[in-house]
Amino acid sequence: MKRWYQIASVVSMLVAAFLARESLRLRYYTPLGPGPGFFPLWLSILLAILAVAMFWQATFGKPEAMPADFYADRKGYLRIGAVVAALVGVIVLIEPLGFRLVMLAFYLFLLAALGRQHPLVTGTIALAGSFGVYYVFAHWLAIPLPIGLFGF
Repeated sequence: MKRWYQIASVVSMLVAAFLARESLRLRYYTPLGPGPGFFPLWLSILLAILAVAMFWQATFGKPEAMPADFYADRKGYLRIGAVVAALVGVIVLIEPLGFRLVMLAFYLFLLAALGRQHPLVTGTIALAGSFGVYYVFAHWLAIPLPIGLFGF
């Protein structure tokens, strides 16, 4: 497990360096306050600190054996595939169908595929995550989200 954690920490450090470089291309501060580069820069710094801590712990900490269930079973890989397929579906359908309908279907599919929640809980989370989030972003924050062909 030691080697896997070291590899993961080095990859995380490279991602943090890339994100920091890209965030420095954005304005850090504007006359109104933090600019578009403020939060990405600090998040990339935080990711880099966590990656260094992970590498330090993996290298100098007490080694642990690989757990027996480190690799997923068939059901786990099917769930991973369902998440990837759902994300690809969102990417493909969000412009033509709009944010609300696509996210409603996304939440309903993922909550049904990944867990066994009560249908009332699933419906409430799906409606809040699609129509509720759209309302907050479009009306309160004035951030436009895709509407789609049907006006939803």
